Amino acid sequence: MNWRGKYQAMMKIMNDCYQRNYNNFDWLLFYEIDEFIYLYDHNNIKYFLNKKKYNHCQQIYLNLVCHTDNNLLYYDERPLSIRFPHTVPLSKLGGRLLEMKTIIRCHIHGVFIVSNHLGDLTLKSCNNSGKHEKLTDISTYYSDQKYYYIDHYYSKSTEEFISKITKGDALIIDKNYIYKRIDKYFNQNELTKEKLELIEQKAHVKLDKYRKQII
Repeated sequence: MNWRGKYQAMMKIMNDCYQRNYNNFDWLLFYEIDEFIYLYDHNNIKYFLNKKKYNHCQQIYLNLVCHTDNNLLYYDERPLSIRFPHTVPLSKLGGRLLEMKTIIRCHIHGVFIVSNHLGDLTLKSCNNSGKHEKLTDISTYYSDQKYYYIDHYYSKSTEEFISKITKGDALIIDKNYIYKRIDKYFNQNELTKEKLELIEQKAHVKLDKYRKQII
């Protein structure tokens, strides 16, 4: 399956999930195991979603805040927030500067999810202040990242990143998959000789183009 096929398969899975569950729950959010919702004034997302300012909202957008590898080569048992305090500058996010995830209200007939980021574009969408936003692209939206957002620990340490890419992707078979992930990794994180050698050794790849960049 190529990248287009993966996208279509993901949308099919998400729409099927919504249709099977929309009568059983109040809200639905598709997120990954390396993403964590931050709510500065709540320790329970139910209280956040029950705020009056969201009563008119059919879906709520939260920006993703991407974290670097903090130049850590290996895994350790400290909490993620301690290990990876630094975030990726917006200038390094490859055009998807303000990536977001969507929390979709349930009990709505005819919902069609176009992506895990945008949800259904026909629904009344709100930012985290409860203000209506008309959105068409995941990089057009910006909300207050000080109070409500999603922490995205894409790579974690170099060792953990290697484990992630060598496991592959459940929905895609692409011989260039690993190299695309490595490109994204070094776009968001500092390139060092130690990281490069560890990836080459553990992932069994040749990264000559990056060696030329090391001073």
